[in-house]
Amino acid sequence: MKIMLVADVHQRTGVNKLRRKRTLRGLKYAFSSIDCDLIVFLGDLVHGPDYKDKERYFADLREVLDLTGEKPFAYVFGNHDDECLVTKEEILGVIGEYKNTLTDGRNYVLNIDSETLVFIDSGSYYDGEESCYDVVKEETILWAKSETEGKKAIAFQHIIVPDIIKLLDEKRGRKRPRFKQEVEYTGKLKERPCPPDINTGELASLAPNLKGMVFGHDHVNDFECMLEGVKIIQCAASGVNCYEYPQRPTVKLLDTETMTTEKIRI
Repeated sequence: MKIMLVADVHQRTGVNKLRRKRTLRGLKYAFSSIDCDLIVFLGDLVHGPDYKDKERYFADLREVLDLTGEKPFAYVFGNHDDECLVTKEEILGVIGEYKNTLTDGRNYVLNIDSETLVFIDSGSYYDGEESCYDVVKEETILWAKSETEGKKAIAFQHIIVPDIIKLLDEKRGRKRPRFKQEVEYTGKLKERPCPPDINTGELASLAPNLKGMVFGHDHVNDFECMLEGVKIIQCAASGVNCYEYPQRPTVKLLDTETMTTEKIRI
């Protein structure tokens, strides 16, 4: 099975029109020219803080979803999607209008071509001073564990798990993030990953049932590595509407049988 991974498009109003057109042109090329069985949006398709008009929000959401044509797609929420007047329930209502959507709520499982795919809402912001970003709650972890028991599933969520930090070499005075010397990885680590500051044990609990976890959120990182026996796949932004500009947007094509990816510029 081939899955196209699309992260952090960030449709928005407060951006240069040329960047907006460039983002949409790249996505149109990806969806029409790259062969895949499923498109997965990894959150932050729309940059919520820009929007005070619900109708404009929904128009910009549909502008991207319309480009998928007849290809099946699934969606997980990022931290910016509902950071406005629009709720996640309203966003799901629009997504549900599409005949080619497989999205089934905020947390759901798809069984396709002998693969178990788990989609997890990693939340937005933590209600407290202990963390900036939200955590995956215990009830969600228990649900995901029960849904994947006895399997080797692939999980998709926006914000990376906190366990990634233990692989970093964070010596005092180091300006750029690096992995520890013994860590084997591919791709690039250009910014320090931004997980929640609290570890609720998601990876430790789910690792026996997973062969991979896929993330967005950190726009300029596209590294891949192993963590607790699970293939970690970080995806860079698929648009040029935020701080990654002028980095060229990309998607990744994941082969679920081999758990290898191909990064494709769009």
